[in-house]
Amino acid sequence: MSEQNVELHLLDEFAALEQHEQMILALLAIAGEPVGKHAVYEHLQRANVVEPDGTPFSLLTVTNMLQRLTRLALASEVVGRGFACEAKLRWPAMRAAIEHLVFRDLCQAIELINPVRRNWDGYVELRSYRQGVARLRIALLRNDEVRHVAAILAACMACYEAQQLHPLIEIFGRPFEPEMLSFVMPQLQDDILAVLLGNAPREPATAHAIRSYARTHHTRQTAAGDHIGAALPLALAEDALLCGELDAAARYLAGQQGPQALFVDSSIALLRGEHAQAVAGFETALKGLRKETGKRKLCFTGIGGHLYVLALLRGNDAKLLKSAETYLDIALHAQPNHDSIVYQQLNTLRLVRAGVQQADSIPTRSWETGLQAQLFQALLYYWLALPQLSERKDQLRSLVQQADAAGYDLIAAQAAGLLGLMGEPQQERYATAKRAQHGLTDMAPWFERQEAWQRQLSALINLQQNAPAEALGGVSRLVWLVAFDPRFGLTAVEVREQKRDARGGWSKGRAMGLKRLAEEAGDIDFLTPQDARAAGSIAPFKQYYSSAPRYEVELDKAAVLLVGHPLVFWLDHPDTRVELIAGAPELLIKSHEGQLWLGMQPPLPDSGSNVVVQRETPTRLRVVHILDEHRRIGAIVGLGLSVPLHAEKQVMQAIGAISSMVTVQSDIGGGAGDAEAITADHRLHVHLLPYQQGLKMQILVRPLLDNGAYYAPGSGAESVFADVAGRAVQARRDLNGEREAQRQLIGRCLVLEEAEEEHGEWLLGQPALGLQLLVELQALDPAGIVLAWPEGETMRVSKRIDSGQMRLNIKSEKDWFAASGEVQIDEDKVMDLRALLDLMQNNKSRFVALGDNQFLALSDELHRRLSELAAYGEAHADGVHIHPLAAFALEELANDAGGVNADKLWREHLLRLRALDDYQPQLPSTLQADLRDYQLAGYEWLARLAHWGVGACLADDMGLGKTLQALALILARAPNGPTLVVSPTSVCMNWISEAQRFAPTLNIKLFGSGDRADMLDTLQPFDLVVASYGLLQQEATMFAGVRWHTIVLDEAQAIKNGATKRSQAVMALQGDFRMVASGTPLENHLGELWNLFRFINPGLLGTLDQFNLRFAGPIEKDQDKRAAAGARLRLRRLIAPFILRRTKTQVLSELPSRTEIVLEVELSPQETALYESLRREALEKLAMVEGPASKKAIQILAEIMKLRRACCNPQLVAPELGLASSKLAAFAELLSGLLENRHKVLVFSQFVDHLTLIRRHLEQHGVSYQYLDGSTPMQERKRRVDAFQAGDGDVFLISLKAGGMGINLTAADYVIHMDPWWNPAVEDQASDRAHRMGQLRPVTIYRLVAKHTIEEGIVELHQHKRDLADSLLEGSDAAARMSANDMLGMLQEGLKR
Repeated sequence: MSEQNVELHLLDEFAALEQHEQMILALLAIAGEPVGKHAVYEHLQRANVVEPDGTPFSLLTVTNMLQRLTRLALASEVVGRGFACEAKLRWPAMRAAIEHLVFRDLCQAIELINPVRRNWDGYVELRSYRQGVARLRIALLRNDEVRHVAAILAACMACYEAQQLHPLIEIFGRPFEPEMLSFVMPQLQDDILAVLLGNAPREPATAHAIRSYARTHHTRQTAAGDHIGAALPLALAEDALLCGELDAAARYLAGQQGPQALFVDSSIALLRGEHAQAVAGFETALKGLRKETGKRKLCFTGIGGHLYVLALLRGNDAKLLKSAETYLDIALHAQPNHDSIVYQQLNTLRLVRAGVQQADSIPTRSWETGLQAQLFQALLYYWLALPQLSERKDQLRSLVQQADAAGYDLIAAQAAGLLGLMGEPQQERYATAKRAQHGLTDMAPWFERQEAWQRQLSALINLQQNAPAEALGGVSRLVWLVAFDPRFGLTAVEVREQKRDARGGWSKGRAMGLKRLAEEAGDIDFLTPQDARAAGSIAPFKQYYSSAPRYEVELDKAAVLLVGHPLVFWLDHPDTRVELIAGAPELLIKSHEGQLWLGMQPPLPDSGSNVVVQRETPTRLRVVHILDEHRRIGAIVGLGLSVPLHAEKQVMQAIGAISSMVTVQSDIGGGAGDAEAITADHRLHVHLLPYQQGLKMQILVRPLLDNGAYYAPGSGAESVFADVAGRAVQARRDLNGEREAQRQLIGRCLVLEEAEEEHGEWLLGQPALGLQLLVELQALDPAGIVLAWPEGETMRVSKRIDSGQMRLNIKSEKDWFAASGEVQIDEDKVMDLRALLDLMQNNKSRFVALGDNQFLALSDELHRRLSELAAYGEAHADGVHIHPLAAFALEELANDAGGVNADKLWREHLLRLRALDDYQPQLPSTLQADLRDYQLAGYEWLARLAHWGVGACLADDMGLGKTLQALALILARAPNGPTLVVSPTSVCMNWISEAQRFAPTLNIKLFGSGDRADMLDTLQPFDLVVASYGLLQQEATMFAGVRWHTIVLDEAQAIKNGATKRSQAVMALQGDFRMVASGTPLENHLGELWNLFRFINPGLLGTLDQFNLRFAGPIEKDQDKRAAAGARLRLRRLIAPFILRRTKTQVLSELPSRTEIVLEVELSPQETALYESLRREALEKLAMVEGPASKKAIQILAEIMKLRRACCNPQLVAPELGLASSKLAAFAELLSGLLENRHKVLVFSQFVDHLTLIRRHLEQHGVSYQYLDGSTPMQERKRRVDAFQAGDGDVFLISLKAGGMGINLTAADYVIHMDPWWNPAVEDQASDRAHRMGQLRPVTIYRLVAKHTIEEGIVELHQHKRDLADSLLEGSDAAARMSANDMLGMLQEGLKR
């Protein structure tokens, strides 16, 4: 059956399908990748694709339909991934969906199930490239806004896969469907056609259809006067170029401006034989394109780029050849693309013609498959006169046929012309006819064909001709990298060629060929005389495994020849320059225990080597060259000559005789009688060198001033004799003085206590320590030390600056204070406070970088205060804005500043704060309760903040009477206006009963029943309105219209998420005093704390972005321990005045004990098998979802939830199996023992259906119980709690979230948690329903945990997840959020046996 018949057969089969089967294929076509049966089922449900009778499809029906489509070959199954639509049916399927008005529903289902993320600036973040292509297909066919299409296309193009195949080609070109293109908005059609035309030469079978459609489309738009995208005429021109239709190409370019049009125009000129005009045009176009795109290394695309290189190589001009080399270098180092193969071929042509590469290896490469690649490969063979071209005639004939069928006459004519040159007259006639038809030039004669020996001779001749008129001085240089070991001297020398980069700096460099350097040094134009001299150290050595010699650097020779070379660097620190100086051996004469010891320094090597290299300073090597006279002296003194002290006279005579031959250090003086006595330089030379992020230091002395050797302080002899500039000199050292000076210097540099000492060097790797060393050195007497830096490096640190050098201006506005000012750095220099704070952001220590290696040294106190000012304030043009409640940071700075200019409101603010300390709140006489001491302190704290007019967060432990303390405050404020209490539904009745009991004078109203609007309109002093969070959200507008005197949010963790409508409703409330009560102000992360403070003290913690940047980010990421500790300290200081937290252990010594027991439950073999099968199925499902774990957190949580339910009771996940629950059995056994001993028990589970199974068990065994979950009405909750407290019921079943807070159940003394929750704080809060004030018996808490399951992982997490509130209020470590990777790791662990 022909391909056309197969296609028709497929379309007939498709047309015969039911509509819903067609819609399944449409779904697979839109997705564009294999989709699993579960996913297909879910998408059909979301898209409302149903049975003809309107009922949803079952999973079994969907699976059967998919298998039927696979049998009919309309779809295919990819093992492990799912089902995919047959490529030829993609468009018919999507068209059917459009016609049946289902297309948009399918698209919406795909978008809902696999949503695309967008980051803060709107940039699309794809889960995978395939997802991006599917979204692009949807956006184009649904006619989404152009900017939306552009954003998705940009995200696709950023993926690696797009470099191999453009996503638009995949959507519209495989296969090419003209009708599909017509559904896209016209302004995008132009760009799509341009991409398809550009790709057509790589898929020539599609070329004819795409070209016809594109040309018709262009003609139609031109006739109608419609706007035509710039890309389409250029693409049509390039296509016409390949078709050989040069006139048509020129017509498409008519009216087009810009470098891209000039580029195509230059290609036309070259093919017409206008070489000079083409080269000039190409050069201008390339410059224009690079300027337009901002990419300095941009290359042309398509055949025009290849023609440009050929034009440059044809010129045989030195400048053009250099341009070709540079362009090809960029093209070959770019990311591989469709043009790369041809560029490789053209580079081979350049190298062979230049004589650098032999042509022998070319025929060994495989023959290419692309049309252009084949053509240029054949031309390469022809131009280089390779006889193997005749072996490729079959491939060339096939190329002519393919190109002719696709309409690419340029390629067909050129390939046929090559066959004609090889003796095929028919092909020659075809080529001649095509050239005549289109006016094409023949490319074959562009290069003179030469034999190999002719090419090499030409290359030699061209070397001189092509020498540039001016040397490329300054573009390249040679550097010498050396390694040194104190035991062995120079251990390595490397030579590198560096090139100057665009910024004027030097590259890292690449290794220079030693053979080339040794043999061709005279021909390398950038070598200096010193390089040529140093190259003399390179010599050939024979190799036992090869006849070719190996070239190496002779280290001793290199050391001597590199003396004075300006470009020597350390091998391990290539940026640090090393100075090599010439030295000579010295004769050391020491007096010791009645003997004189004579010896050579350094000891002369007995290996026969005449060079010794010593490190004098961190950046200076002394190369000691040993001459024959030194050897003669060495032969006399050997390893050391001892003579009696009475022979001193003869020794002195010897010194005089040899001091002209060798420098002498002597303890006994001596030397030539005419030696000039000079004063030894007593100063310490402190050599500083970059080390890691800080500095390292070495202390030396240099007795002979500017040209002598360096010595360690106190080492060597007292007298130094030397020949300086032809005259004999003698310098006398004070060795003890040197040692004492060194000891004092070390004693004054206190930072050296933190340094490591290694081989006489002090190492300080941290930047702050290095700068502190510099401060301490600069404080020393400059007459006693010399600071020595490597060449080009120096650092300076200012004198210490403290608060007294600051002048501060403070002005007040409505909601903030603005601080500005300046710091006096020295007599001439003043720095603005805002500029100083900006610079401090980049410095973690008290040293502030000013640029050019200059640093400002702030005192620790000033650095801390400015850091706090920056952390608590916000930078503005007029200074730093500080919230009034954070003004303590400004107050401390102002107290110590050298001068303060403040306005009246600032002074009033300070007076108000001082008056607050004297305010003594009075407890209301109508309060019907005796407060404990800590409760009285809590009330007074609340009253003081209310008097100040700021909000409060009462964060006492559960069960310490937060409600009572709040009621005392409400009662005290009641005469001045109404109060609103907002709490969870389960706690509202508790508030009412407690208020009736302790504050009977309040007029208590439960919001919800009756006329709600009337209740809020007629409020009076002493009114207390109690409302649930749900009703507050429902009637948010009504509540926002009331001005409350006092607002209390109980269990305020209910508004921890700032994005919810509940939180927005709370923020809209208007009140004179706002307080929140919560035993767990932080359950998961710091963002919850920010939202609480947004309610009680708006603006104090800044915007959420500022809060995350200043506090949450450093604390929660905890990457930099020091930054995290600083951020935690600052945040604690900022919120401490407004949070009060006491724990039971601190205040309730009389509370009975609390015991926690984890009861491990062994699952039955059947339950274990079920659990493991669910776990594996979960991992398989997740594996089918592409992307990193973070992109599929919701799916991971859903799968974990299923496993957790399986651990509770198999009936919850697979009721059809009828498996018994081991956990229920363990619970039953535990409960029967407790009830026998007359205990009362609270039972918590987070799953209501799990509680249902437990209820059934209790009813079967006649156990009396109470029950409460989220659906229990408020009044009924209170009745059941009171009944349990009164003795009605032995067990209270409670859902964790519904009854976990705000109710008292002290009648129970045992608590059983049936399943562990992620956050231990939630479980603790539930347990504290029993363990609270009023409890008289010890409380025991059981946690039932299934062994070897994910529940164990959750309990382990309890150990690690420290309470974040404690970390702020008590200073312990912060808790981290659990990442998607952590959860996935839990899932992958499997049975933890």
